[in-house]
Amino acid sequence: MEKIIQVGILFSYYENLLNEKQRQVINRYYNEDLSLNEIAALSGKTKQAVSDMINRTVSKLYKYEEELSLVKKTREYSNNLINLKAMVEGDFSKEEILTEISRMIDNI
Repeated sequence: MEKIIQVGILFSYYENLLNEKQRQVINRYYNEDLSLNEIAALSGKTKQAVSDMINRTVSKLYKYEEELSLVKKTREYSNNLINLKAMVEGDFSKEEILTEISRMIDNI
């Protein structure tokens, strides 16, 4: 289940870097939950060809994340904003908040 979610997230970030056939097969398999046989029938390919394309494309999505880190960076930014909001709503001094903002900016 975790891999399905990971691939779905990676796909949402990097789908435009894939060609149309790759996008279509990943979308059908991971988002539409079609079987390999169903995708093969729709695309006129063999089940093995569809399986190979899925595996190659998923590897490509992981490689894009390894090189670009867009998902990781988005998570870091989101966590930073959550922490900053907690600081603003908590008993932190203006100086502590500004220090945290400065640290966040340096990491960008």
